[in-house]
This record gives sequence, C-alpha cells and structure tokens, in this order.
Amino acid sequence: MTAPGADLLGEADLASLTPMSGIALDSNRRAHVSACVARALARHEKASLTGLARLCRSGPGALATLRRSILVPVTGLFRDPGQFELLGRWVLPGLLPPGGGLSAWSAGCSDGSELYSVVLMPRRLGALGGSRLIGSDVSDERIGLARRGGVVSETVRREARAALFWERRDLLREPAPPGAFDLVLFRNVAIYFERPAQQAVHAKLARALRRGGVLMLGQCEQLLRPALLGLAAAGPHMYRKVAE
Repeated sequence: MTAPGADLLGEADLASLTPMSGIALDSNRRAHVSACVARALARHEKASLTGLARLCRSGPGALATLRRSILVPVTGLFRDPGQFELLGRWVLPGLLPPGGGLSAWSAGCSDGSELYSVVLMPRRLGALGGSRLIGSDVSDERIGLARRGGVVSETVRREARAALFWERRDLLREPAPPGAFDLVLFRNVAIYFERPAQQAVHAKLARALRRGGVLMLGQCEQLLRPALLGLAAAGPHMYRKVAE
C-alpha cells in the first residue's frame, strides 16, 4: 500500500485502517482522515499505511495519538459563550419541568466540559436535583477524563454526582441512550462526518428528543431541512422538536 501523503485515501485504505483504529473511518470526511494519516506517517517516518498499521498494533501510544487526531478533542467550559448565554438565559428555563430535573444528553462529550457547562445552569437555578445528564463519547480515554471531572471544582462534582452518567457510545454504530431528552447537545462533531453520516446521526438525535425538546449544534453548524426531522428553529444553531 502506498503512503497517501496529501492525497485522499481510497476505499481499500479505509477498509484496512478501520479495524485497527476502531473508528468508522468511511463515515468521516475523507480529506480530514487523509490529513491525519499523512501527519502520522510523517511523524513516525513510515512510508506506507502497512508500516503505520504495524506500528499502531505494536505500540498503543501511536494508535492513541492517531485516534485523538482523527476524533479532534477540542472543547472547554462554555465554549462559544454566546450560545451558552442564549441556552442558559432563554432556552433552558423553558425546558425545566416544574420542580426541576433536566434530562440532557451530550453526544460526543469529549472530556465532559460541555456537559459540565450544562450542569452549572440548573445548579444556579436550584434545579439540579432529579436531573439525568448523560455524556457519551466513542473514546474510552475521554470518558475517563469526563468521569474525573477535572474541569470543575470538587464541590460541583460532588453536587452533580447523582445526576451524571458517562458512557462509551459510538454514535455512528449504536442507538441513542434510552429515554426522551429535554436537551441534546451535538456540537462540532458532525463537521468531520460525510453528509450521509451527518444526516443519519441528526435523525437519531431528533428521535431522542421529547416533543418540545431542543437540539443544540455548534455555532458553525446548521440543519438545512429541519422540518424533515420534525424540528423547527429555536435560536441560532438550535432546533426544537415540534412533531414526532
């Protein structure tokens, strides 16, 4: 197999790398995966995908680095603060049922920063009790980081412990968590997927919402035809479920 350099990987290349990486590479944007692989080839001075695959199988450090590169773990508390200001001030109060208890799912949660950002909102409103807040990611490493909760104080971790649930979940291959959610966050993940995979995941997330629930995307993302998913615009890059 010839090293792809800056060229796009072919179907055979993806088929050979997918089992080794554990990522559904054929659903990720080809240019993004190719660039990540090209950087890995240069970093490890390998001339072929065969050599890179052999290195990844023999050295878990090389495989972990490649996976992190493809999965793009860019996050932080209140990333894109304008969106979270809108969510906390105008959207979230309307989602909370009487007596509190928010049901939310952060899909592709990375180190948990996004879900912890949500935790702080009902906490300020005294509505954290009875909440069910799920963070899922395809990476075991990131789920471990999320469980440790290093992005928030020990006080917040202690208060939110009963509400938080972390799990490894592959959005492309597995169903949504059970139940209907008031809020689903899926921010800056789909931009790395091919269009069919984007559409399939967005439909899955829409089905996971209760009627009136809100899907929140990243500030550079939008749904072109939300009505097909039973959704309607609820704010910039936010969509409310209006039909089953």
